[in-house]
Amino acid sequence: MKSSTLAILLMGLIITACGNNSSDGSVTIDAASVANGPDSDASAMPRDTSDLINPADTASTPIERQEDKPALNLKLTSVDDVKNFMASSPHADAYSKGILPKIADDNLDYAIKLLENPHDYFIVVDKPSMYVVLYDKYGREQQAYKMACSKRYGTKHKRRDNRTPEGFFSAEGIYDSTDWLYTDDDGKTHPQKGQFGPRFIRLKTDVTRQIGIHGTCAPWALGSRASHGCIRIHNDNIMELIKYVEVGTPIIVNPSERDQKVNREEGYTIPSINIGKAKPAAKSSKPKEEKKADTAVKKEETKELKASEPAPEPEKTVEPTTVEADPDLLD
Repeated sequence: MKSSTLAILLMGLIITACGNNSSDGSVTIDAASVANGPDSDASAMPRDTSDLINPADTASTPIERQEDKPALNLKLTSVDDVKNFMASSPHADAYSKGILPKIADDNLDYAIKLLENPHDYFIVVDKPSMYVVLYDKYGREQQAYKMACSKRYGTKHKRRDNRTPEGFFSAEGIYDSTDWLYTDDDGKTHPQKGQFGPRFIRLKTDVTRQIGIHGTCAPWALGSRASHGCIRIHNDNIMELIKYVEVGTPIIVNPSERDQKVNREEGYTIPSINIGKAKPAAKSSKPKEEKKADTAVKKEETKELKASEPAPEPEKTVEPTTVEADPDLLD
């Protein structure tokens, strides 16, 4: 009797420990549990469910938990203040080679927040070009990763509206999502792992805790509007990106023109910036001048070739013949 009572008490202590908050604010949960609740967006399970998860309820605690660094207070209030600060800085040359002067012209508030950013990097999720771009704190581009974001246009307003939130956010934490599972609206947990890639960077937003930048099991969809709200990049890229991200790292989600049109129709104004990253061309990557030169050379070569060719002989009449079709060549 005593031994069974002791076993029950011990089990109760273990369960209590698994649900407690630690001193650093992180939550320790039984690693055998799985995610419950869809990411945000679909009532029926699609072929690729890599965004339908509730990271807030997952078994994973952040890989590296730390408090956000306090922001600097530079007391900048105008575009001139911002540009004078950069010009007089010991890092003026670095600022001049980065995107921050352009951001100041596009959106003063964003520029001030980025200058007061205590972290070494910031991220722009650029819907116009479909790239996640990593910048150092001076605004110099470090890496650009092809991405997929929400199918629906416009900013996110509520859970499960199939949209990617737009605006100025920060990284809430980095999670190991290797073993995350998806549970649909009917309560069925699907056993396929790897749908979220190896890591998940959660965005800290006022709308939801379910949106993040993560890997994907559908790399063929990168470059398109394919997700249910999250931002997907290649698994190799997410493993590289997390090396530069800390809790509090700024993340700007920049709307495209079509997103802005939807936002205006719905009565919302979302700031946008132009990072100067055009959507990649589908064909040749040669500069326009080189293409024109190549075309002119080809035309000249064609003229010379035609001039040197002998006149064609008259066509001979050929009796038609019947050929049996090869079934392997039929559509």
